[in-house]
Amino acid sequence: MSSIATAVLLQRLMPSVEPASWEREELARLSGTDTSYTPESDADCTSYNVTYSKYNPTPGTGRTGFLRVAPNNYPFYCEEEKYAPVVQADGGQLSEWQPMYAPSREQAEEDRAKAYTEGVPHGYAAPGSRLKEDASLELWVVSELHEDSEYGEIKDPGTGHHSGGPFRIRVSPKMRVEELRLVIRDKGGIVPALQKLSYAGKHLDDSQRTLEHYGIVYWHKRFPHWPIKIRKF
Repeated sequence: MSSIATAVLLQRLMPSVEPASWEREELARLSGTDTSYTPESDADCTSYNVTYSKYNPTPGTGRTGFLRVAPNNYPFYCEEEKYAPVVQADGGQLSEWQPMYAPSREQAEEDRAKAYTEGVPHGYAAPGSRLKEDASLELWVVSELHEDSEYGEIKDPGTGHHSGGPFRIRVSPKMRVEELRLVIRDKGGIVPALQKLSYAGKHLDDSQRTLEHYGIVYWHKRFPHWPIKIRKF
């Protein structure tokens, strides 16, 4: 049984569970949205190639990169959503998912000219620059560690104390988990050190992976009311 069918079955089998206020609000807002999904092909969406590939350089170890996270090379993910760790010549895997900056001579000259025009050092990227990219995802954030009076988007200007409980954030699919933690801190008042994040049961422990790499973009299109949770354990 596919993950989508399982989720739908669980929703049907638990009709007596009273949704939280933020869930009722979100479901009401999405009541006119068609979240149905029809597979694009007859391929087995739960299977992936377990042999050596750029998405799974260490088959059989349960690792992709340096953490125990299964590779997102499912056929229903687009290429940008599939996580491919950088493998060095000696077989070592970098924690950084992007390759190092190694431009051609022409590209380097072009980058220098652009940096000079913008008045920034060559190769410099301002902290949080990815936060300004396409913020096409609107996600709920729910904390299992706090009461509603301990976090949220309502901020007391005198004390800086946050309250209000679950809140929404708008983020970019290209955003890394470490940048997501900063957005949650600024909006809800939860320090990054306390943010053990999860989405749809998957732990977002690798701070260098993007939301695409964790499948949030794919599943958010089908179940927009699913939240990012700050878990206890």
